Amino acid sequence: MFNSAWRLNRRTVLRGLGCGIALPWLEAMGPAAAAGADAPTRPRRFCGVFFANGVGLPGNDKPELRDWHWFPYTAGADYEFNKPLEPLAPHRADITILGDLSHPSSREMVGHATGDLWLTGADVRYSLTNSISLDQMIARSVGHHTRVPSLVMSSHGGVGPQTRATTISFDGEGRAIPAASKPRQIFERLFTQGADGDKAVRRQALARGRRQVDVLLEDAASLRRRLGRPDQRRLDEFLQSLSEVESRLARAETWIDKPLPQVDADRLNLEVSPEGPADFIRTMFDLILLAFQTDTTRVATYQISAEDGVGVCERFPAIMGLGKGHHWLSHHDVPTLAKYDRFLSEQYAYFLDRLANLRDGDERMLDNTICLYGSGTSTVHNARNYPLVLAGGKSFGLKHGRFLRQPAERPLGDLFLTLLHRFDIPAEKFADSAGEFTEIVA
Repeated sequence: MFNSAWRLNRRTVLRGLGCGIALPWLEAMGPAAAAGADAPTRPRRFCGVFFANGVGLPGNDKPELRDWHWFPYTAGADYEFNKPLEPLAPHRADITILGDLSHPSSREMVGHATGDLWLTGADVRYSLTNSISLDQMIARSVGHHTRVPSLVMSSHGGVGPQTRATTISFDGEGRAIPAASKPRQIFERLFTQGADGDKAVRRQALARGRRQVDVLLEDAASLRRRLGRPDQRRLDEFLQSLSEVESRLARAETWIDKPLPQVDADRLNLEVSPEGPADFIRTMFDLILLAFQTDTTRVATYQISAEDGVGVCERFPAIMGLGKGHHWLSHHDVPTLAKYDRFLSEQYAYFLDRLANLRDGDERMLDNTICLYGSGTSTVHNARNYPLVLAGGKSFGLKHGRFLRQPAERPLGDLFLTLLHRFDIPAEKFADSAGEFTEIVA
């Protein structure tokens, strides 16, 4: 048992040494908070869904393909769906299509780097140093209510190479968070209870890890007094990283004896593989839904496909009989790419269908969940005018039913800042944000 007053005092010392720890992580240190005792009755959730390589945008020189342009032609509430987004038509009242948003620091870069930056907006033009992603900022605020602070998934898994990541989630130090990709392993991690012996071994390992972190923090605090300012700043970054490690250890220690939710996996095909793209993608969405429904997590990301032909997801169109790989289509076959765009919209529509039909008491789960779906390029090498569909979140005060097109390219950080405020996160800025995106707030 750890003395909470001692822990708070030590946190105060670390904060005084210049190590900035977000308040939600402080709250997560206490056993009651970690166990969800102070959780709101209506969980607020976030889900980010990314696809690579942009979308089909046939030009005016191909009038026969006019209906296959991803974006609607008319802005406002009276827009008409073109064929790629037509599967989302039943959810018109719950979605906002967004145009002319992008991260300013990415606009002159090769578009294939934008998977790494879609949720971070980091400026990596002069270095490959990323920053924290939107989902992880939200997880810092709400993650202490749940056993799993955030669920990070992709079709390929892992982290992939820099600028061609196979994950869209990045931690407080800008490090890529490995994505899970095997449905059965994801299910077992979320819902399978280990044996008592396994728990005892795990408890010992967690306690050992806590002791090691304690020693490192004490040594670092002593060392800092003897360092110059540049080294102090680097040490502060190290201290923050250690504090986040400690918070994860504390959370895991608190939850280890809590019973897992009882779930029925009969409707899940956990043996599905990427060789069946539709079934695979829908199973990944089903896992997110089950994690949300059981309040196992409130934050999830899913990267359907990675940039530049990286990963198993590159083969999805070919497996479906749509010619060659996704990256190849994006360069050479816009009509077929547009058909694949429609396929992806069908899968997202399936996810929204289920969110709209699951209940949070007397509300729909969709009303308590903000979903962002889209890509980091409009066409394959153009990191502007991201194709984006925002859905849900009506209980957060979001309003929908329009295609919002900007008069000039606008920072995507404006939208992200506004979403953070919907979670009561008092951020003043996100990446290159210039202000709030008030158009989506009721």
